[in-house]
Amino acid sequence: MGGLGLMTAIKQVSVTTEAHVNNVGRYLNSEKALMRDSQHIIDSTRWAQEMQSTREAYGHNTPCRAGARNTFMYHQVLGFNPDECEMNGGKITAERAMAYAKEYVESRYPNQECVWVLHDEVCKADGSHRYAVHIGINRTDLETGKRLNEGEGRRAANDRVRTIREMDEKHGLRQLIAGERNSRVHAMQPTRAEVEMRARGVVPHKDYIRGSVRKHMHDLRSERFKGNGMRELASRLGNDGIKMSVSSGGKRLTFEHDGFKVGGSKLGRGFSVQGIEKGLQMEAQREIAQGRDFELER
Repeated sequence: MGGLGLMTAIKQVSVTTEAHVNNVGRYLNSEKALMRDSQHIIDSTRWAQEMQSTREAYGHNTPCRAGARNTFMYHQVLGFNPDECEMNGGKITAERAMAYAKEYVESRYPNQECVWVLHDEVCKADGSHRYAVHIGINRTDLETGKRLNEGEGRRAANDRVRTIREMDEKHGLRQLIAGERNSRVHAMQPTRAEVEMRARGVVPHKDYIRGSVRKHMHDLRSERFKGNGMRELASRLGNDGIKMSVSSGGKRLTFEHDGFKVGGSKLGRGFSVQGIEKGLQMEAQREIAQGRDFELER
């Protein structure tokens, strides 16, 4: 299963064994689900049996060709960007997450039996929370009586991504920015390695870079520095052994310390070009875009 960046992530696996069908059923029926809904299901407590009966009636519990692997149903996940979820100050409430999923299902799978449930998921790496909707989609198309076929795997996946992009734009959710961190919430959470380093009394590179940037930005504001703030910040960071460079397009900053390199967006809120521009209260982004000399390595 795979997803993309700042946009709502869409993931899918094909359920091709009866054991997998049972596992998906147990997960979708879990008491941990916050909310649940369905489409074309008469009794939501018996959705799995209803899907089973539908497949049996249309001959979809067996492969269409001898020796082929049979797909019984699909398990999809809509994973919302943590920044957009209410527990992190975003606009996506539990109700809005479920409404989004309902719109998605009705748009892409209007003739399928579907069930979807909402979970509050915790990232094991950093403990951050997000909403995710898990969807079970039966293989049988109730209108045509044929098996759902969205086309070749990669093309179908790209088509689902396009649907999500369009929905995110409609609902005012942020889109993927190539090369940027997926989530500011994730960026601000320490990794497991960083937690272990701190436990040993070692200062992680990210902490050192963040601390140095914050200190010098505070000093520049306190001094009411009137010159080229970005260039001066780079110079002062250099004295701390930190090299700050800007991408050729002027949209991304990179920091390097003792062989460790990290993008500004991965350091959290305030360390991107826009964040430092705001912190220095200057037109850094505009000047970079115009190609002015900041004496930063590109």
